[in-house]
Amino acid sequence: MSATAGTEEALDPQVVDLVSRAQDGDAQAFADLYDRYVDQTFAYVYRRVGHRQLAEDLVGDVFLRAYRRLSSFEWQGVDLGAWIMTIARNRVHDHFKSARFRLERPTDEVRDDPTPTGPDDPERVAVGKDLARALGAALARLKDDHREVIELRFVHDLSVADTAAVLERSIGATKALQYRALRALAAEVADHPELAKLAAAGLGGLLALLRMVPL
Repeated sequence: MSATAGTEEALDPQVVDLVSRAQDGDAQAFADLYDRYVDQTFAYVYRRVGHRQLAEDLVGDVFLRAYRRLSSFEWQGVDLGAWIMTIARNRVHDHFKSARFRLERPTDEVRDDPTPTGPDDPERVAVGKDLARALGAALARLKDDHREVIELRFVHDLSVADTAAVLERSIGATKALQYRALRALAAEVADHPELAKLAAAGLGGLLALLRMVPL
């Protein structure tokens, strides 16, 4: 289904074209959509489950579901990525509710370490990793909806509208949730000298550090 004229102005015309072609049965168009959104989707799922192989399996299922449901997709003024992310969110929720997960969880606590290494100054990298781990621990202490809105907005770079679509909330409710979540995060880091200093200078520093947060 093509986007409405008003919606097309707010969307990438290439994506609109790819969706239209994929809905008409063009396999290459869907493959191009997959290439466009798979990294974002994988990053989201990986942050939720913490294991690369499991994340790969779930993402494969997400795109299979997206392929099967694409004919029913209708533009709602948000990017297709938000629609795919909603499928991913539901798939992750299904996984966590499954009997298989409940049986595996006690012996499956070690998470992959995705923190990149590089040729940067070792001391600087170590300090950055320590701060990221501390911020990750603070993020983990937040309520689920607070943590998720922060990750969607500031780790995965979704717009407010796209985040609202994924969370199935209104834009106003999503903005309010984001505000409360950021205040909660600032409160959680108040006892950490370096993170508190970043928060006191404005949340921009904390939000930039989120990209380094361990999964």
